[in-house]
Amino acid sequence: MATQPVAQGALPQLRAATEPGVRGGQFFGPSGLWETRGRVTEARLSQEATEPAVGTRLWAAAADLTGVSYL
Repeated sequence: MATQPVAQGALPQLRAATEPGVRGGQFFGPSGLWETRGRVTEARLSQEATEPAVGTRLWAAAADLTGVSYL
């Protein structure tokens, strides 16, 4: 069961793309219950999300699963 109406699902991306003053590297998402629902706010990045080695593994896994390589 969805916790947020589908019509609001793109709000974090819309805010990131259109709000004046947004800086590169900012991340937006829901503000409530473990950042899973609620109004859109600047979200915290996990330590893993800022780790380059994790990103490298993610891109490699995506390429393996999809057969598409961007790197």
